[in-house]
Amino acid sequence: MFFGDIDAQQWIPARQWHAQVPHATEMVLTATGSLTRFLERHFGLSVKVRLRDQFVDGVLSSESNLLDCPATEPILRRQVSLMYNNHVMIDAESVLPLDGVPAELMTQLESGDKPLGNLLIDRGISLARSDLSIARFVLPNGSQYWSRRSVLRSGSGTRALVVEFFHDAFWRQLARLTARS
Repeated sequence: MFFGDIDAQQWIPARQWHAQVPHATEMVLTATGSLTRFLERHFGLSVKVRLRDQFVDGVLSSESNLLDCPATEPILRRQVSLMYNNHVMIDAESVLPLDGVPAELMTQLESGDKPLGNLLIDRGISLARSDLSIARFVLPNGSQYWSRRSVLRSGSGTRALVVEFFHDAFWRQLARLTARS
């Protein structure tokens, strides 16, 4: 996995999460639509997608439970970094069950130009984000980073598990942008 063992983290459902964090941090971690469009609209932060890896894989049991799909269903595992001024702001991994995914969407995903949420919204698919959970992700070197996990669901049945890992550079840039307003 892109992030290591995500099941080893203590994921707290967002509705139970009451951290003492700056308002902007809470807004970002609990945003329910497209994260990239939220960042552009609220903070003027426009990020670019860098596709790191994308491959067909088997679904893990924890992913299968969250996505409500059979444990034998093949999935597309997509790993991207969201970049600003050539710095990684956010790393994200999406797990998308392949059953019922239109060929046109697969082609767009393979190009690696856009975030998954934007691709779905641009196709006219209304999204809902469920099972939103937040964690302080602990790396082997002891560093801690905010992360969130959620399931994107569309009315057409397309669904994806998305895990996002927010780097310190992101929070520093966000602080600079909010200080200016």
